[in-house]
Amino acid sequence: MAVAGVRAWRWGRYRVLVEGAGGLEVEEVPVYRSSGGPLMKVLLSSACMMDCRYCPFSRYCRVPRERWPPGKLARAFTAAWQMGLVGGLFLSSGLYGDPERVAGDMVEEARRVRELGFRGYIALRLMPGTPKWLVREALGVADRVGVNLEAPSPSGLAEIAPSKGSWSLDLLGPLLYAAREARDPRRVSTQLVLGAAGETDEEHVTLAARLLGEGVGVIYYSPYTPVPGTPLARRRPPTPAWRARLLSEAVALMRDYGYDPRWILDALDDRGMLPRPRSPGETLKDVIARLHPEWYPVDPSTAGWSELVRVPGIGPKAASRILRAREAARGARLDAAVKAILGPARYRRARRYLHTTH
Repeated sequence: MAVAGVRAWRWGRYRVLVEGAGGLEVEEVPVYRSSGGPLMKVLLSSACMMDCRYCPFSRYCRVPRERWPPGKLARAFTAAWQMGLVGGLFLSSGLYGDPERVAGDMVEEARRVRELGFRGYIALRLMPGTPKWLVREALGVADRVGVNLEAPSPSGLAEIAPSKGSWSLDLLGPLLYAAREARDPRRVSTQLVLGAAGETDEEHVTLAARLLGEGVGVIYYSPYTPVPGTPLARRRPPTPAWRARLLSEAVALMRDYGYDPRWILDALDDRGMLPRPRSPGETLKDVIARLHPEWYPVDPSTAGWSELVRVPGIGPKAASRILRAREAARGARLDAAVKAILGPARYRRARRYLHTTH
């Protein structure tokens, strides 16, 4: 087990001492700063047989190919955790063999982490074609599992990752099976490479609505970035980060705010794309509010939760607090309570959409 570490050896990476076959060995631990805290985000192996036309680890690319020996990743993670460097593990892998073998190796490594005493967050990103029994095994050892869909349609996948198999059978199938088995949307995730297939936002919103309806609660959008040496590098421009932010907001509005997908689809332009923000502070919720003036003004003294969350500046938690506050306050007192709940900045944003007594 680790007895020492060198912090900030390189940006985002640390070195720890781990017990190996020949005694103590130095291992590098990559650390990703997530919203939930620092994660060890790592591949079990960078070797991959896939021909994904956007990926720096595809078989097209000349990069070092490495694989963690059995048990060593678990020991390195546990060492970093005991030193306070990380609070969770995100484990994926290149496809270096049969999907069942690779997914099985990942599940076994996660199981070793548990056996070494870690009870915190583990996420496993499974392989295309992972069999159902291994999906169940993954759910038994990890807090979250997922399968990357990569593209929003079979034709999109065929263009950017033709050897990944059937979009419907090998990717969507295991993902939806995981959702049915998990019975908790927060435990199932997927990721799409945004813009790599030249797809529209309409395709993404339609797919997201379906996934949310079938129990996939976490959807990530990775803006396509050309990687020199990959086949797509000269064919596709980079995808702007604001597009990923808009689609992530669309997912949140449907999942957390109860928005009807049709309200988001109504905001699309003639090309099937969501409008670029007019200003740094503009959100998709602002755009939808402009399209539905009939929703406003909203009266905090009578509105339900679903009406309150349509107001820019009011989120799900604030809406619930307003409902509780009005049980004890009316009129000007309720207006003051709403202002206190939202704070000055959010109240200024929301006020134009609210019916107030002053």
